[in-house]
Parts: sequence; C-alpha cells; structure tokens
Amino acid sequence: MHESIEISTPALTPRRERTRRRILDAAGQCFAARGYAKTTVEEIASRAGVSKALVYHHFSGKEEILDAVLERTLDAWSHATRLEAMLADSGSVLEGIAQMLRTSLAYAREHPVLRGLLELDMRVLADSDAGRSMRSQMTELRASLRAAVAAGIASGELREDLDAERAAEIILITHLAFVQHVLDPEWVDVSDDRLLDAGLDILVQGLQRSPR
Repeated sequence: MHESIEISTPALTPRRERTRRRILDAAGQCFAARGYAKTTVEEIASRAGVSKALVYHHFSGKEEILDAVLERTLDAWSHATRLEAMLADSGSVLEGIAQMLRTSLAYAREHPVLRGLLELDMRVLADSDAGRSMRSQMTELRASLRAAVAAGIASGELREDLDAERAAEIILITHLAFVQHVLDPEWVDVSDDRLLDAGLDILVQGLQRSPR
C-alpha cells in the first residue's frame, strides 16, 4: 500500500507577486475610472504594461481580477478603520465610534479605487466572491458596533434604555450614508467636515447617557 503524498501549492515568488500586484493596481484604476462592465482585460494589461497572455497566466478572467481587487481593497479599508483598535486607543465608546466614522470617510475620499468598487452594480457582485467578501466585512462591522454599544451601556457611558442591536444598525447606516455621498455628492456634499461634525454631534447626543 502506497503512502499518500500531500502536494502543496508553492508560494508566489517575489517577481510573480510584483507582477500580480501590478496587474491588480492597474485593474483597480481601470474599474474606478471606467467601471467594471466597460473595462476589458486588454485595457488592464495595457495599463499594467504587460501582455494580455500574462494577465491570463495569473487570473482566469475579469471576474477573478475583480474578486482579488475588491478583497485587497476591503481588507485595507477594514484595517484602516478597525473599530476595536480605535476603542482601545480612545478609551471611550463614543470617541472610538466617532474616530472610526471620520477615518472611514477620509479613506473613501482619498482612495478612488474604493469609491469605484463601491459603485459597482450589485448584480455584478451578488453571487461572486467579491460580493461575499463585502457582505462579510459589513457583518463583522455590525457585530463590532453591537459589542461596542453593549459595552458602552454596561459601563454607563451610553443610555441604559438603548437597544444595542438597533443602535448598531443606526450607526452602520450613518456610516454607509456618508460614504455613499462621497461617491455621489450631487445631493449632499460631505467634503465639508462641518457636516460630519454635525452628524456626529446628533449621533452622540442620541447615544450618550445624560448626566444625572
């Protein structure tokens, strides 16, 4: 009887990793500028300065490229706006949530690739790895917000009559609404930091426990 041999996939070499990263950088720029539907693999290859064949050597097609770009972008966004780290830094639930909202909005303003990806037609994302990754990120943020609100109620910083789950949903909706208006400033211009200050003030007043 022969012993089974486990075959592992070798790690990417530095050169292959650099090429892959260059393709993903180019794809992100194309998706942000032209949208997913209008972007072709030829355009991605041209912007990356590589052949179309080399793109297909690394990726099976445009959908896999989108999945990789979105996963990388969402991971970077999530890392930059990690609520638990901001709560630990501030020592306050309200200040940590406010810092997360400010940082997230600033990140969305400064990263056109993120803005372009968030504008993708949900039908493109619905059954893709990219869509599942996005839903997973929102689920994690929702859970972090719910835990933070519950901790704030327990510590006496937040109102004791709050429903932690619904309060977390309101914060998440506020967060997504501000990011959405970065994408579409026609109706509301969120480039004015005073608007964010006013929104945070209203949110804090609704969550904060009044002094006795």
